[in-house]
Amino acid sequence: MTKTGSFAAAIAGFFLLAAAHADVTDFYGNWENPARDASGIAHVQISPAGGSRVSVRVYGDCHPIECNWGLVEGQSYSAAPHSHDVESITASFETGFARKQIILRKGPPGQLLFEVLTDFSDRSGRHDFDMTGHLKHTAWAGPVGQTWERNPSQSTGWGGGVRSGAASSPNEICSGFDPRAPQVVQAGASWKVVAGGQTLVDAGADRRIAWRALETIRYYRFDSKCHVGAAPLAYWKSSGSIPNKRMGGAECISFNQTTVHASLIGHRWKIVDGVQWIADLGADKAQAEQLLALIRTDHLDAECFITRSNPVMVYWLSH
Repeated sequence: MTKTGSFAAAIAGFFLLAAAHADVTDFYGNWENPARDASGIAHVQISPAGGSRVSVRVYGDCHPIECNWGLVEGQSYSAAPHSHDVESITASFETGFARKQIILRKGPPGQLLFEVLTDFSDRSGRHDFDMTGHLKHTAWAGPVGQTWERNPSQSTGWGGGVRSGAASSPNEICSGFDPRAPQVVQAGASWKVVAGGQTLVDAGADRRIAWRALETIRYYRFDSKCHVGAAPLAYWKSSGSIPNKRMGGAECISFNQTTVHASLIGHRWKIVDGVQWIADLGADKAQAEQLLALIRTDHLDAECFITRSNPVMVYWLSH
């Protein structure tokens, strides 16, 4: 059933009270529907997905526990073709019995206004309907998984868990090498990238991965391999800097440098942004804060892998 014309007219009056201008960051966070109404929405989580893109996760008001509608990429709409003011975000979900399109706009302080268009697909005879309401900002982030745990005494991040800040500055330890020296060698059953007497990458039995790592080192002209503090996670620099150009075919995840944070999820400290986690530092809070300090100091906004499923080399990119 098409609602394009009626939808445009219906929302015109409803959203007149919304804030005239809003940055996409104004939508970030965790939002709760205080009304538990026919919209079916219980909680909405909005997190960065790069640039003006956002990720939207909705938990429905199911019984006996809330149900996860899933995570989708939301579409942001500006006030005009050349405007950077984000007026609204839309996201569509398939719930099995219906398709729900959600439109979110900035409301009064601490609120988002929403409209939900529900198109039933279960041949139940129920009428498709359009309803409005509001969401309240909440510190209750819940874990990344599908069940929610309330702990209002804790400050939380968008990925769930207890949130932590960055160290004042990263304690970098770097080991330099001649960028012309790296080469692939076989040592016993392992293929390695070495420079002089230093092993840069150990690819195990996979010769192809070792050559891919060497190609990456040469492409970026890496000349030092670094750590922050005692963290086992290595990163790479060229002439003292983190590169900013993405190599073709690289496996990378992007994140927002202003919203990424260290979060205790379960018993492990992780660097997270929205619903994605970027690094796992285990029980070491200090190392998580060191890595976060590096991200903020060097303006990192992407993490790349060889390979992501079982990385033998991790490097960062900076904007």
